[in-house]
Amino acid sequence: MNFYSYQYLVEHNNEPNFLFIIGTFVLAAAIFVTSFLYFKNRSDNKYRDLLIIFAFGIILFIGINYNNYEQQLDVNNKTNQTLELMRSVAKEKKLSTKHLYSNSSSLSEGMLIKSGNDIYRVSFDNNQSSYTLTRASIISSQSIKLINK
Repeated sequence: MNFYSYQYLVEHNNEPNFLFIIGTFVLAAAIFVTSFLYFKNRSDNKYRDLLIIFAFGIILFIGINYNNYEQQLDVNNKTNQTLELMRSVAKEKKLSTKHLYSNSSSLSEGMLIKSGNDIYRVSFDNNQSSYTLTRASIISSQSIKLINK
């Protein structure tokens, strides 16, 4: 069973999609170069055709990745909720967030929070506005893997 540190969740929550950014810049650069070549050689239609292909390519690329972007926003929101819960637990137990671990990056009924040697099961009310911590035990403590970074 994996337990993720507070710092791990913070760092991976802010991770941008570099592949999307690089792909967009490459296609934008290709559009810029072919635009320059087309305006320099207006009689050569191959540059105009390349410009159209790259323009459609960037529109298609952005359209495909927009769905991934929305999914990433949803994951970030869920992770932020978990981080808020961990801050609340740290405040309640008078601990630093550095000593807290969660077995889930999104809020879920029955998720576990590890604080030092103690493990707590989290129960939520119907709208997840309040929680209850119940001390829990793991059957095999050898199966616990702490992920820091």
